[in-house]
Amino acid sequence: MTETQTTEGRVPETADVTFPDGRYGRRRAPRRRRPAVTAVLLVGVVAAGLFAAWRLSELYGQNEVSERLLGYDDSVAGQVDITFEVYKPAGEGATCAVRSRDLAGAEIGYAEVAIPADGSTRVEMTYTLSVEGEPNTGEILRCWQPD
Repeated sequence: MTETQTTEGRVPETADVTFPDGRYGRRRAPRRRRPAVTAVLLVGVVAAGLFAAWRLSELYGQNEVSERLLGYDDSVAGQVDITFEVYKPAGEGATCAVRSRDLAGAEIGYAEVAIPADGSTRVEMTYTLSVEGEPNTGEILRCWQPD
C-alpha cells in the first residue's frame, strides 16, 4: 500500500492527481456560468406556464351556472319527470341539457331546457322528457348561459 492510497483503494481528496499527457485527450477549461441566461429562461418558462394556466381556466374553468339533480320519476310509460335545481346569476337565464337512458345505456330521450331570466339565483324545476323506450335514468348533463 502506498502513501496516497487508503485501505479501500481510493485516492484521498488531498492528493494531487496528474494524468499522463495525451492519454485521455486534452482537458477542457471549465465553462463560464451564465446566471443571467438561466434566470431569463426560468422567468420565461414560469410566465408561459402561468399564461397557459390562465387561458385553460378561461376556456374550461368554473362556469357561472351550476346544476344539481334532485330526482327523477319514470313511473309513467313514455316519459320521465326530471327534477333539478339550477344556480345562476340573478337576472340572467340559462339552458340545461337533460337526458334519459335505458338499461343498456343507450340514450332514449334528450332535450335542452330553457331556464327563464328572473331575479332569483336558484331555480328548482321539473321537466317532463319524452322517451322512446323503457327508461332507467333521468340525468341533467350540464347547464350554461346562452349567448
